Amino acid sequence: MDKNQNLSNPQQGIPPVPPQAMLLREAVMTAYSITGNLSAATALCSSLVDEDLPGEQQASAVLNRLHQIAMKRPKH
Repeated sequence: MDKNQNLSNPQQGIPPVPPQAMLLREAVMTAYSITGNLSAATALCSSLVDEDLPGEQQASAVLNRLHQIAMKRPKH
Protein backbone atom coordinates (compact mmCIF):
# COMPACT_ATOMS: atom_id res chain seq x y z
CA MET A 1 0.00 0.00 0.00
CA ASP A 2 1.20 3.48 -0.84
CA LYS A 3 2.53 5.54 2.09
CA ASN A 4 0.25 8.48 1.21
CA GLN A 5 -2.80 6.23 1.28
CA ASN A 6 -1.96 5.27 4.87
CA LEU A 7 -1.79 8.91 5.92
CA SER A 8 -5.04 9.93 4.27
CA ASN A 9 -7.09 7.07 5.71
CA PRO A 10 -8.70 8.26 8.98
CA GLN A 11 -8.95 4.67 10.18
CA GLN A 12 -5.16 4.45 10.18
CA GLY A 13 -4.81 6.49 13.39
CA ILE A 14 -4.64 10.12 12.26
CA PRO A 15 -7.83 11.84 13.37
CA PRO A 16 -9.16 14.80 11.40
CA VAL A 17 -8.38 18.22 12.87
CA PRO A 18 -11.51 19.85 14.29
CA PRO A 19 -12.40 23.26 12.83
CA GLN A 20 -12.09 24.83 16.30
CA ALA A 21 -8.47 23.67 16.57
CA MET A 22 -7.67 25.16 13.17
CA LEU A 23 -9.23 28.48 14.23
CA LEU A 24 -7.23 28.42 17.45
CA ARG A 25 -4.01 27.78 15.55
CA GLU A 26 -4.82 30.64 13.17
CA ALA A 27 -5.55 32.93 16.13
CA VAL A 28 -2.22 32.14 17.79
CA MET A 29 -0.32 32.62 14.52
CA THR A 30 -2.08 35.94 13.90
CA ALA A 31 -1.28 37.07 17.44
CA TYR A 32 2.32 35.98 16.88
CA SER A 33 2.52 38.12 13.76
CA ILE A 34 1.27 41.09 15.80
CA THR A 35 3.49 40.57 18.85
CA GLY A 36 6.54 38.80 17.41
CA ASN A 37 6.70 36.58 20.49
CA LEU A 38 4.91 33.29 21.11
CA SER A 39 4.48 33.89 24.84
CA ALA A 40 3.03 37.36 24.21
CA ALA A 41 0.83 35.91 21.45
CA THR A 42 -0.74 33.33 23.76
CA ALA A 43 -1.22 35.99 26.46
CA LEU A 44 -2.89 38.27 23.91
CA CYS A 45 -5.21 35.48 22.78
CA SER A 46 -6.09 34.70 26.40
CA SER A 47 -6.87 38.34 27.10
CA LEU A 48 -9.27 38.49 24.15
CA VAL A 49 -11.40 35.51 25.22
CA ASP A 50 -15.02 36.46 25.85
CA GLU A 51 -16.31 34.18 28.61
CA ASP A 52 -19.92 34.99 27.69
CA LEU A 53 -19.64 33.21 24.33
CA PRO A 54 -20.18 29.47 23.93
CA GLY A 55 -16.96 27.45 23.73
CA GLU A 56 -17.44 26.69 20.03
CA GLN A 57 -17.35 30.40 19.21
CA GLN A 58 -14.38 31.39 21.38
CA ALA A 59 -11.58 30.86 18.84
CA SER A 60 -13.54 32.53 16.06
CA ALA A 61 -14.23 35.59 18.22
CA VAL A 62 -10.57 35.85 19.27
CA LEU A 63 -9.43 35.56 15.65
CA ASN A 64 -11.91 38.27 14.64
CA ARG A 65 -10.59 40.62 17.32
CA LEU A 66 -7.00 39.91 16.30
CA HIS A 67 -7.83 40.78 12.70
CA GLN A 68 -9.34 44.07 13.90
CA ILE A 69 -6.15 44.82 15.86
CA ALA A 70 -3.98 43.96 12.87
CA MET A 71 -6.00 46.21 10.55
CA LYS A 72 -5.58 49.19 12.89
CA ARG A 73 -1.81 48.82 13.07
CA PRO A 74 0.33 51.01 10.82
CA LYS A 75 1.42 49.32 7.61
CA HIS A 76 5.14 48.81 6.96
